[in-house]
Amino acid sequence: MRPSRSISQELTDLQRACRACDRCVRDGVIPAAAPTFQGRPDAPFFLVGQAPGPVELEERRPFAGRAGRELGRWMARAGFASDEEFRRLTYIAAVMRCFPGRLPSGKGDRPPPGRALRNCASWLDAELALLRPLVLIAVGQLAIRRFLGPGSLEERVGRTFGEDPLVIPLPHPSGQSRWLNDLANRDRLARALEALGEQRRLVAGVDPGADGAPGSRLDGR
Repeated sequence: MRPSRSISQELTDLQRACRACDRCVRDGVIPAAAPTFQGRPDAPFFLVGQAPGPVELEERRPFAGRAGRELGRWMARAGFASDEEFRRLTYIAAVMRCFPGRLPSGKGDRPPPGRALRNCASWLDAELALLRPLVLIAVGQLAIRRFLGPGSLEERVGRTFGEDPLVIPLPHPSGQSRWLNDLANRDRLARALEALGEQRRLVAGVDPGADGAPGSRLDGR
């Protein structure tokens, strides 16, 4: 089903406003704003990550770096035929829209500050209210807590929550994470990807853009 013209236009207007946002710059959180997100108004999946990294800042494309390649491997395990199909079916955003900067040590990125999470919350709320996705993929603790509240990854990954949308938590695919060194956690990830794969099969008949129609691709560029 194609989105109505009004929804497509509302999303275009919303994204234009998000691209112009400089709240965190004015608050002294980051030196410059470059909101990064990507997706179509008819995407049945909605992925929420933590924040763009330096590669995403450069390319203005979510999950464009090493973590994105690992995420792509997970999505292939879940049954997405290609990265292009995954991105066609999934609106990709984050709890912080701009790159938070590197840690002073240079070993990794800063976690999104609380002020940035509060500044960005309205964009995420507005997108979800407008798009009403079937499945919400929460990647990493910050995104999981945003929707499910406090709790450990062990309690969340491998299970599904709610139904409108269905929430599927995943660990962050960062190479710096050691969570998947534990075999039990790998099993949890496998169950999560199996649940995601089931949802992918359920939406196989409503794949936006699969018929070759141009659709409407909207991103944070």
